[in-house]
Amino acid sequence: MRNTARRTGCPGRWAIAVAVAIIALLAFGARPAAAQVEVELEAEAVEVRVAARLLADGRVEVALQVRPEGGAWGERLSPGNRHLPADAEPGRWLWTAPLELNGAEWRVTARRHAGGHFEVALQVRSPGGVWSGRLPPENRFLPRNLAPGRWLLSSPVAVHREEPQIVSFYGHPDVAAMGALGHGTPAGVAAEIAAWAARYDELNGPRGTLPAYHLIVGVAQTTPMPDGTWLRRLSHERISEYVEAARARGMAVFLDTQIGWSDPLTEVRLLEPFLREPFVHVALDPEFATEQLGVGPGLAIGSVSAEQVNEVQRYLATLVREAGLPPKILMVHQFADRMLADREAVEDHAEVALAIDMDGFGRPAPKLYGYERYALSAPSERPALKLFFNEDAPILTPAEVQGLDRPPDIVIYQ
Repeated sequence: MRNTARRTGCPGRWAIAVAVAIIALLAFGARPAAAQVEVELEAEAVEVRVAARLLADGRVEVALQVRPEGGAWGERLSPGNRHLPADAEPGRWLWTAPLELNGAEWRVTARRHAGGHFEVALQVRSPGGVWSGRLPPENRFLPRNLAPGRWLLSSPVAVHREEPQIVSFYGHPDVAAMGALGHGTPAGVAAEIAAWAARYDELNGPRGTLPAYHLIVGVAQTTPMPDGTWLRRLSHERISEYVEAARARGMAVFLDTQIGWSDPLTEVRLLEPFLREPFVHVALDPEFATEQLGVGPGLAIGSVSAEQVNEVQRYLATLVREAGLPPKILMVHQFADRMLADREAVEDHAEVALAIDMDGFGRPAPKLYGYERYALSAPSERPALKLFFNEDAPILTPAEVQGLDRPPDIVIYQ
């Protein structure tokens, strides 16, 4: 197996979603959760599974099996460089030679740990694309005391279409201090968003990108408003300017409310005329939801509860079903635990894709720690990362973002 320290982006348009459930790596035989990645297919769908075994000399051997849709499993296919040495340097990832399966290339990556056990993951790429990040199954460790020679099998993969990577500018009309979106007209800013999206398109293989406006439609205030919400709402006429600009250019729109002393469902319901458009989504910013603290927005970090998020999800799910819309994205910004403390109580709705956005600014290390903690972990389904042109020190480049083990589905520039 070969040595690697490189992290690359995730390709794909029509895609294999890898359910990498390597049963060979289970210490107690529990069925692991599926990890997913997507890659462009050139032929009909197939199912793929991984085989792994411990050899008598302490090495780990890996192989793959495939079957056509509705067919039988084929023989094990053995890639080159498929043995992980028993004395491999602990912590260093090694990989097999590529193995072409149905128009995509696959390889298994593995490493030895200091305790003597082994960890396995999988990577996949489209022809001419880049390797996906490592896909670690939830239970991915091959114990030392496993009987040598016995092949154990993963669950099969599934096939689905991958959504393009979204690249957006965040802000409020005509207010440059609130984000990149405030630096020009909808038409003028659209060209700059498209230029940034093109940088990601060059890096993410055939997956493609979708430029987007991330428009703040409810701005938290430092003084109470007549309705008691501490929130100033953007007029529907101004929102329409961005929605129509997005329609004309094939863009998406996120309508973002800072909530204030209102509640999320009330604010989202006010946006229903726009949410009936298939390309319009919604975002919640708990930072400024401070009513439960008894202080105005900006004086403390606010929060929303899982039930408030669930209320919005139920509303969006009903809207999607009634209007025959594609699934909506519901984004929740988070950079501190208290902003969504009871994440385990957040519901899963098929009509809604929940995106947690790591919204903090500063140095790359804590930003990426927050990205892993908030955006990559459940209940987040579409991880998002916000980058700050002026506050990040330094700002991550598109190549660095795409080099993450799991690049974000949604990139937001403020």
